[in-house]
Amino acid sequence: MHGNNTAQWTTQSDYLGYWLILLICILPYSNSFDCDWHLDDFPNVVKNPAIHISEISLDSLSQATGMFQTHGIRVSGLAFRPVAYFSFAMNWYAGTDHVLGYHIVNVGIHVLCTIILYILVRSLFRTPFLSGFCKGDEKNIALLSAVLWAIHPIQIQAVTYIVQRMTLLATLFYLSGLLCYVKARNHTERPLRLGLFSGCFLCMLLAMGSKENAVIFPLSLALIEIVFFKNFSNRVRLKVCIQILLAATAATGILAAFLPYSILSDPLAFIAKLSSDRPFTVAERLLTEPRIVIGYLTQIFYPLLSRFSIEHYISKSTSLLNPITTIGAMSLISGLLVLALFQIRKLPVLSFSILFYFLNHIIESTVIPLELVFEHRNHLPSAFVFFPVALAVVKGLRYCQRMQRRAMFLTCFTVMASFLVVLGITTHLRNRAWISEKTLWEDALLKAPLSARPYGRLAWYYETIGQYDKSMGLYEASLSKLWAKPSYAAITLANMAGIHAAHQNYEKALVLYDRSIAMDPLYLKALNDKAKMLTTLGKWDQAKEIMVFLFSKGNSTWDDLNLMGFLLMKQDSPEEALEYFRKANQMSPRNPMVLTNVGVTLSTIGQYQKANWFLKQANQMEKGNIIPLLCLLDNHIKAENRDALKADVNELLKNFSIEYIQDTLQQISNSKSMVPLSSKTIATFIANNLKLRYDVLLRTE
Repeated sequence: MHGNNTAQWTTQSDYLGYWLILLICILPYSNSFDCDWHLDDFPNVVKNPAIHISEISLDSLSQATGMFQTHGIRVSGLAFRPVAYFSFAMNWYAGTDHVLGYHIVNVGIHVLCTIILYILVRSLFRTPFLSGFCKGDEKNIALLSAVLWAIHPIQIQAVTYIVQRMTLLATLFYLSGLLCYVKARNHTERPLRLGLFSGCFLCMLLAMGSKENAVIFPLSLALIEIVFFKNFSNRVRLKVCIQILLAATAATGILAAFLPYSILSDPLAFIAKLSSDRPFTVAERLLTEPRIVIGYLTQIFYPLLSRFSIEHYISKSTSLLNPITTIGAMSLISGLLVLALFQIRKLPVLSFSILFYFLNHIIESTVIPLELVFEHRNHLPSAFVFFPVALAVVKGLRYCQRMQRRAMFLTCFTVMASFLVVLGITTHLRNRAWISEKTLWEDALLKAPLSARPYGRLAWYYETIGQYDKSMGLYEASLSKLWAKPSYAAITLANMAGIHAAHQNYEKALVLYDRSIAMDPLYLKALNDKAKMLTTLGKWDQAKEIMVFLFSKGNSTWDDLNLMGFLLMKQDSPEEALEYFRKANQMSPRNPMVLTNVGVTLSTIGQYQKANWFLKQANQMEKGNIIPLLCLLDNHIKAENRDALKADVNELLKNFSIEYIQDTLQQISNSKSMVPLSSKTIATFIANNLKLRYDVLLRTE
């Protein structure tokens, strides 16, 4: 009976721990559910048609995840992370681009990560080298460790930044795999062990399918095995540990080689291209990253609100002594690693925490030419950072209890509780910066005034809301700052050119487009935008030359194909234009603009029935757009289909005012960049229709 009561109490306390984690995790993020889209959210989710599914089917999910497609990364330009993209596709299916659903899922995954971490830390206390250690306090230590990790403001970038669900999922499956391994090693039943080891392998694959830094997983397994399960007190046992480490290193190497070659045709060329577009060399990155990693640690243990930002200005290290903090950071890391290695048996928890942290920074904080610093890179590496802290706190409180030092106990407990509250409040306050593009980049501008990105992103924000003077000023200011990629300056110049073009300052726009292209000759959007501006000016030959050059570089979009087709149509080559429009239609099958152009071209060459089908499709998709309907009228006039013409004129007059119709027809007559229509003929027919109606009305009177 007593045993049953104990088991029941244990189960209830487990549930209490889970509910505490849920409550404590949600409170700091309660103001994040309406935070806006930012940065990489746009290409990966908002403007990624692959994940914009309207039905759940094998084809749609295959398209969303990039599975079963050859070298999907080259087609989409995005990373091959099928697990993450599957989750985004499900979110899109449930609520399209409404941010609430995405934030609910992100916070939910973070809560699950915390629960897994809590269970994993408890499981580590059942391993040979921690068994019986802190007996009775395992849950307290695990709970404090997990909660400190979960509510720390350094995790905000992984949780509130929607696209970093990739990081969250990688952490979830990574920790789940470690948990499966530890539980398998702690159990003796063969079938259960086999199932847990299989789960471990599956979790590794899912973690890698979420983000590539999970390839380090075998080395983390080896670390757990050596620290918590193996005794290397003699040469034989030490040899076994070395063999485990070598096997894990080999497995990691194989995974690290297999993953890029499975999704890229030439990974080395891709990395070389990536390196060429960075303002630092590989050597400079290797010298700079120790300072950054130590900087992360100072953020973790000295979490002032002012120290967290989406953007950090970091001067690159050019030698061990320039700046002097380079050798200092490298020495500190070396010292921590030496301490961890030589204290594995005496201080296994501290050693494991240190080694796990630096081990899991290897992928993103060494030679791979990614941007230098992002806080979300700490989500996985920092998972066990608070394990030794929680252990020391709980042991200290128990010591005070044993020594009956009530005042000291209450003081320490109050300090720890206050720290948790302050940490949660800091996270809550930090989330406010993520509410909108404006708040995020204004915050970044204050904290990294020498970086160009905050200026550029704020300029883009003001451009989208029509405050062009502010936008131009910020774009101009960004050109004198440090960009994460030199090519971003070319993007800025092209954006400035776009603003001038929109305001018909074509000479200034042309100069800026030329500067942008000179800075980055392969910036295809600048080429496309310049060609569009030349098309507006009626300089179709010059625009066509640009498009021919653009096509020679490959990776053309539907927009490129559509523009080329339009230029050929303007140059009286409708059959050739039709080929480009059809290719554009294949790439973007439900695009009203492309459907309209296909229809107009078919009408031009006399295929009126086919033209009618495409134009009706475009009209159905965009009821508020007058152009497809006017094109339909033009096609009916050419085909002498008077019944259809009367019906569509009635629809036109029902949905649009006479003034708007007149203005649009006038624009089409005067424009060099709008679809060619018989504006005068259409206007005459509408006028006759209106006169007929007027005559009928008079006869009625």
